[in-house]
Amino acid sequence: MSKMIQHAAFLAGAALLFSLACKTSKPDTSRVIANVGGEKITEAEFREVVTTLSPDPKEAQTFLTDPAAREERAQLANRIAMSRAITAYAKQTGLDKDPSVQRQLEQQQANVYFQALAKKRMGTAEPTDEQLLAFYKEQVERMKAQGGATVPPFEAVKAQVAQGYKQQRMATISQDIQKEIKAKVPVTMADDYRTATE
Repeated sequence: MSKMIQHAAFLAGAALLFSLACKTSKPDTSRVIANVGGEKITEAEFREVVTTLSPDPKEAQTFLTDPAAREERAQLANRIAMSRAITAYAKQTGLDKDPSVQRQLEQQQANVYFQALAKKRMGTAEPTDEQLLAFYKEQVERMKAQGGATVPPFEAVKAQVAQGYKQQRMATISQDIQKEIKAKVPVTMADDYRTATE
């Protein structure tokens, strides 16, 4: 379950934004687990955040119900409450109106959107042995063409090959998303602000 908390630490802000945006019109009558400056965080909302953070529904359910995960649940609930308190405090102090902060939030929001798009396209399926072997052979050929040293057998480096395959796939997906976005949301830059590759 520590994997859940690691996800939570990285995505707590995004999950909070998501959970706030996704509130249904039905009144939430579940138990209140925290009160942050008069705003309630309910058990139903907490469950929604957990299921949003976890790619595996079984893992999420275990996290939510296993007595052994009680401390981790409490830590996540405290992180969510603190995130909400920080946001409330920023509004109270006017920090949410600061132009520099607004630019940073806009950039973070774009990053979260991009990561969500990439994650959806990446999927959860593990690469097959055939895909990994083909990727391995491509890498071996590339290394040979560059005068590389001897390469260990596939089975000895299979875990590293899988990692490299996933990284390359993510890079390809990222490029595809950027191309799609540019096609659907045209951006025109002034001549003196164009990059050399544009």
